[in-house]
Amino acid sequence: MNIFSWIGLTGIIIFTLIPLLSKENRTKQEVRKAIITIVIVIGIIVAVMIFNVNFLIAFIFGAIAMILFDKKTYTKKRLIIYGAIILVIGIAGYSVFRDNPDYVLNHLKDYPESSSLYVAENGEELITYQSDVVRPLASTVKILIAVEYAMQLEEGILNKDNYVSLDKINKFYYEDTDGNAHESWLKTMEDEGKIVNNEITLHDVAKGMITYSSNANTDYLIHVLGIDSINEQAQSLGLTSHEEIYPLVGSLLIPDYLKNNEKDENKLIEELEKMPMEMYRETAEELSQQMKDGTFNIEDHTFDMPLDLQRVWSDRLIGASANDYGRLLGIISNDELPTGANQIVRDLLEWPMEVNEANQERFSHLGAKGGSTAFILNDAMYAEEHNGNKVEIVLLTNDLNIWQQIRLSHNLNSFESKLIGDKTYRQRVQKELSES
Repeated sequence: MNIFSWIGLTGIIIFTLIPLLSKENRTKQEVRKAIITIVIVIGIIVAVMIFNVNFLIAFIFGAIAMILFDKKTYTKKRLIIYGAIILVIGIAGYSVFRDNPDYVLNHLKDYPESSSLYVAENGEELITYQSDVVRPLASTVKILIAVEYAMQLEEGILNKDNYVSLDKINKFYYEDTDGNAHESWLKTMEDEGKIVNNEITLHDVAKGMITYSSNANTDYLIHVLGIDSINEQAQSLGLTSHEEIYPLVGSLLIPDYLKNNEKDENKLIEELEKMPMEMYRETAEELSQQMKDGTFNIEDHTFDMPLDLQRVWSDRLIGASANDYGRLLGIISNDELPTGANQIVRDLLEWPMEVNEANQERFSHLGAKGGSTAFILNDAMYAEEHNGNKVEIVLLTNDLNIWQQIRLSHNLNSFESKLIGDKTYRQRVQKELSES
């Protein structure tokens, strides 16, 4: 849930409880109504946070529950009114949240200044829409880090079966900044019995970086692999537009590092925007090194970055072009890396084959890594069908508002699925984007 959702739900609870401050309002009926409202709000939070239900859908069902628990509802007039409202909401909800791959296509056409799409089939580039523009990658950059990890295994520099202390990894864990990715990974590892004496294998750390998108695991691996080695790998793979790597968690702490009692938010934003990119990277690296050395305790910091500051951070994330990541996916999909390294990268990226049996029926290979912030929604994937047909897709979007983020997230899977499986649709997308 985003900050506005929390504010809205908190407001409902506050305004429900305020009347009860007056003794004359604390009747059994009013107390019962307040309890029901608070329980429903808690139910919405649980549905969204634990069961990953879309917030809007959970909120609608919560509103319906409030109506059903209100005794005044059960009159003929109110039943007709509420029935009509529910019908309208249902029709509107269906039209908005049904699978609509064309929503993604239309967004690309409407926002060329902040969107890129790259599609290749069997080594031939079909769509290169704004694909040479460098855009922030968010977690999609972890594909490159995975490749460097695989290459260092291939060269014998690292051993994937070596155990790593979780204490070393958790030094980079910044709570409430990764959508519970790190905690979900730790819980899964514990449930599967993979944590031994508070240690876990290096390969499981790498899987946590890709499958769960743990930023803590990512920054730990950046230190293990070496920033210079990762940057050199990007160049050797021909990713000519790729910006230099820096620690992700370290960059989240830069505003706190710069802030003092005399700086308001606007001055801090101005200072961050004026900071040269080289200095920005160096500051992120310095903070990350301090975390590693134990001279900076991340547990002493609470994440409360306002959206305006998050925007500056998001805009300064490591960037590359869709062409770069289309090329990178093609290298992996066509087994152009050394055999052992390619197998490792596939093992990391092809988590969709493990979590969804339907993918195994449709594909022989399916690898993917997305990336998002409050303003970004990216995805990079390769697919190989059982008939040998191969498709690579890279979608990069930026400058999104909340509504666009919700709609794109909802329709992205159907858009990509149709691009892969429907040649006519690929041709249509190619034609419409070339004409826009």
